[in-house]
Amino acid sequence: MLFILLLIELVLLMLILLPLVALSGEYYLLDLLSNFQLHFFILALFFSIPLLLKSVKVGAISAVVSIVLFASSHLWLFSMAQPLEKEYLNEPPKLHIVQANLSYYNPVLRTAVEELNSLDADLYLFYEFNQEQKPLFLEIAAKRYKFGDGDYDGFPDGMGIISKYPLTDIKKHKVLPRKGTVITLTLQLPKKKLDLILLHPPSPRTPDKWQKRNVLLGSVQPLVELAKNKHILVAGDFNTTPWSNHFPRHHQLTPCYQQTGMYASWHASKYLHPYGWLTGLPIDHCLTSNSVKVSQFKTHSLPGSDHLALDYKISFTD
Repeated sequence: MLFILLLIELVLLMLILLPLVALSGEYYLLDLLSNFQLHFFILALFFSIPLLLKSVKVGAISAVVSIVLFASSHLWLFSMAQPLEKEYLNEPPKLHIVQANLSYYNPVLRTAVEELNSLDADLYLFYEFNQEQKPLFLEIAAKRYKFGDGDYDGFPDGMGIISKYPLTDIKKHKVLPRKGTVITLTLQLPKKKLDLILLHPPSPRTPDKWQKRNVLLGSVQPLVELAKNKHILVAGDFNTTPWSNHFPRHHQLTPCYQQTGMYASWHASKYLHPYGWLTGLPIDHCLTSNSVKVSQFKTHSLPGSDHLALDYKISFTD
């Protein structure tokens, strides 16, 4: 029995180690497994309990090794996290943003969109907005600025934007021949400009889609270099977690995950929502330049969608 427990624990420790191994990003299954590192860590701690009962020394060593491996993998995630200065916390947030994957075939899309619209955000970033629901999009947008409702290439990769502020310099970067577009644009705020980079890579259900997802995620870095303004927001349903080797990283960007702490935006079942990050994965993300700080971050359940909406506010440090 002790041997079986040790074998299970050893396998779990190896799985926890995956994100620290560059090789995991080269192989489809290894990369997918690395997304569940947190859950492997929880399982490793769980199995260390019966090990403790069998052998205090072995169980204690197992628990300590699990914690060290997990912590070493996540130190980079929080090492750059810098809380907002008091002066920024006391100021009203500059921009209220809601980003949501609505699901292409959402049977209660109107209900979902109306619930989000009631939040009265300054900027809505929609993903998987069905082209056939264009009339609903126009109805919700009303007199606000919008993007994504074009007659010929509307909602590229399912992306649509509704904003209280003007949208300018809109560009569609065709990274892949089919369903591989990254949107860049500038949000004209009073006295400031915010560059947006929006993307929705495919879900890695097959090795081919996994490779396409990786190509799209890899396009973020050069587009950040091309940004004209120092205030930058990258947002999207990345279909991967921050500890994947393919997660977009750039010295100018800080993931919102790093600023807000643990969260989950996708669960296998809606009944798992109450348990948050313990039973879900953070696959919807935002990243900000150093001059943009995120606060008041929360998630919302979306009727008809298997994703949670991200709701946050950003402040500018200058």
